[in-house]
Amino acid sequence: MMNFSSDQNLRNELLVVKQEKQQIEQEMSSLRKLSVGAIDMQLYRMKKQKSALQEKITKINSVLRPDIIA
Repeated sequence: MMNFSSDQNLRNELLVVKQEKQQIEQEMSSLRKLSVGAIDMQLYRMKKQKSALQEKITKINSVLRPDIIA
């Protein structure tokens, strides 16, 4: 069982990661409005970064709310 402080640390980290992901989504949205070739590579990197953040969010959520089969 996790103690309160580590649980709270994970919740704080989850908030930070979600904010980072949201920021990347906003940047990607504004970049898509531009039509420049170099932006495609930047969007590709941002998609990878967003995917990594989503994986981190999923891992943190699985620790905070584990699937317990009774």
